[in-house]
Amino acid sequence: MLPFEMTSPLAHRDPKNGRVHLLEDHLTDAGEIAAAFGRKFHSEDWARCAARWHDLGKYRPAFQQMIMAAGGENAHIKDDDAATRVDHSSVGAVFAQGKLGSKGIPIALGIAGHHCGLQNLSYWKGERHPRTTELLKEVRIDQVPPRISSVPELSAPPFLSSTVGITAGDRGFSKRRFEFWTRMLFSALVDADFLDTESFYDESRARLRGGFPSVDVLARRLRTHLDEVTAGAAPGPVNELRRQVLQNCREAASRQPGVFSLTVPTGGGKTYASLAFALEHAQANGLDRVIVVAPYLTIIDQTVASYHRALDGHAQDADELVLIEHHSSIDPEKENHKNRLAAENWDATLIVATAVQFFESLFARRPSQCRKLHNLARSVIVIDETQTLPTDFLAPILEILDGLAEYYGSSIVLSTATQPVLKARTAPDGRRISGFRDIVEIAGTPEEIRASFNCLRRVRPQRTAAKDWDEIAALVAAEPRALAITHRRDDARVLAERVQVLKPGEPLFHLSALMCPRHRQERITAVKVELKAQNKPVRVVSTQLVEAGVDFDFPVVFRAMAGLDSLIQSAGRCNREGRLQEGRLVIFNAPTPPPVGALRTAAHETDSMFAANPDMDLFDPEIYGDFDKRLGRVQDKHGVQNLREQFEFESVSEKVKLINSDWQAAVIVPWGPPENRKESLDLLAQADKVDNPAFLRLLARKVQGYSVSIPRRQVDGWLKTGVLYSAGGLFLALTPAYRHLYTDEFGLLAGKETPAADPAALIG
Repeated sequence: MLPFEMTSPLAHRDPKNGRVHLLEDHLTDAGEIAAAFGRKFHSEDWARCAARWHDLGKYRPAFQQMIMAAGGENAHIKDDDAATRVDHSSVGAVFAQGKLGSKGIPIALGIAGHHCGLQNLSYWKGERHPRTTELLKEVRIDQVPPRISSVPELSAPPFLSSTVGITAGDRGFSKRRFEFWTRMLFSALVDADFLDTESFYDESRARLRGGFPSVDVLARRLRTHLDEVTAGAAPGPVNELRRQVLQNCREAASRQPGVFSLTVPTGGGKTYASLAFALEHAQANGLDRVIVVAPYLTIIDQTVASYHRALDGHAQDADELVLIEHHSSIDPEKENHKNRLAAENWDATLIVATAVQFFESLFARRPSQCRKLHNLARSVIVIDETQTLPTDFLAPILEILDGLAEYYGSSIVLSTATQPVLKARTAPDGRRISGFRDIVEIAGTPEEIRASFNCLRRVRPQRTAAKDWDEIAALVAAEPRALAITHRRDDARVLAERVQVLKPGEPLFHLSALMCPRHRQERITAVKVELKAQNKPVRVVSTQLVEAGVDFDFPVVFRAMAGLDSLIQSAGRCNREGRLQEGRLVIFNAPTPPPVGALRTAAHETDSMFAANPDMDLFDPEIYGDFDKRLGRVQDKHGVQNLREQFEFESVSEKVKLINSDWQAAVIVPWGPPENRKESLDLLAQADKVDNPAFLRLLARKVQGYSVSIPRRQVDGWLKTGVLYSAGGLFLALTPAYRHLYTDEFGLLAGKETPAADPAALIG
């Protein structure tokens, strides 16, 4: 016997104050929220049904007994674990499939996974559905309010039967299109469920959502700022080019949504021109938001700083948040609560995110990762540095991006100085290479683009015969101001040490991923300060991490032979502001080859092109297009498309990892700001003392800025020999006797399998 009438079943109960959330209210309200989300992609009724049915299992007497006994926001989660929870998700899923048959599978899978995540269709069909079918009998459907249990006539969105974009012979395309639509429905469901639940448990938190400046407001502010900058710019060819690129982007903004390219040489004003197009294009077409995707944190830092300069100055409220950042390395101390909330579902006008965050979300299964997906509909998505798109997953990525433009009302902007060939085409051997159906260039006509690259031709490439590190070091040391870029972290250290021997006492900076992010950023800032001092020697030896997003300006750049895109990006760090009549890009053949895989292939193809044409123009966009075609970038190396056709959501999410953590692990190193170089150690000390999961998640974000990734085999060896220890069972860190392995000059000295301990630390 229940202690209340079954006419008023509960969705949630707050044990702190006894407040209750009626189940009928929750399902009704969540249904309307989800319907509003689904309306953007012609799926309003489908999303409403998913949300109204998702908690039908809470009408089970067993669940009502449990919620009265337990209560709390998380009393009902993990419901696929029969040993600890009363399963409520399966009931709505069984109901949906029973009423709708096979066409109800997208709703069924979404409901079944609204806490545990989207599962493989094979698991649902072969195990979970048969196991949970009987649970529906515990619910008296005739006692469920009709507005909840009614089954409307559902017609699939017209785009699911469209023949647009289908390549002859591609029998799986329609299935993959259906698979992504299932993800979008799931996103609408889980976000609606979360938001309605939040409004019950924490109204103050719910009130913090939204309230960002509109597209119209941001577009006006950016136009005002850029008009002021343009009016005050000194006359000259570079500023005239930037003005023309910006004008062309503004004129193109009135076009209908689609796929666009923005091909602009380094220094041509791409950052602001792309944002101007995106905001004014969203304004012209009634789109909801702009999402800017960048591959590296260095680019994000610069981009965000540029956006704030343009958009904050004209804000009436000094505390107004004009954009949100979404990436793992955002400083928790600087991130406010509003940014954290909006990053959950991208309910903001302007979002800046990493490529890892964006692209992995397209294939994710967890509700927390998928909440944002429905907000990709009717958005402008700017892909910065397009040439860095992950080759292994490029075929499924391009298909989804093209689908967002064709079926979900979004626009895609491919922004880079080195534009890859991403339009669908037929290879010389007759193979069909997938890609975008159409791409519209917005930087100008082909003639204008060629002219822009000629205008900003500030660098003269040259080859050198130097092949060993001593010869290369001598060349670098002979230049008072020079940047040298190597393939490998070990190479950067070797070259830096040899240059330092030749020029003792003169400033030399080393940069590599063996330095933690906070350390690298500190060094990059120091280099910029040194470069401002005229006639002062400054030399930097770095890995390719400086090739994009680091606005160094050196008269000479040395670069190990690499792919054409890397050479062009390296040239962007040379004579960047055009203060010299001509800078020099010196290309050398390193004693060690690039890492196996895409980097080595790209370097080989570039070397072959130079061999065939020694006077090849690196900065000719057509030559870059020829290079890109040689690479065969558009791949589905891990069979993701086949898994998508089978609706194997869990398997897909396991395959799509842009950063492969299987072969490397993060080590927390001893570092901190100048006033406290032991800050990371102070943070680690808390890991053993605090057991609170929320605190530990915050701690993990704080220490991420002090992490260095090294091969797992080395981690295993160092754990066995006592070089590393586990802090709180969560983090790997250097033991006190080996903290000397992290140095101010080079970061982590990771080359030795069995390093020697610090005698002083052992004595202490």
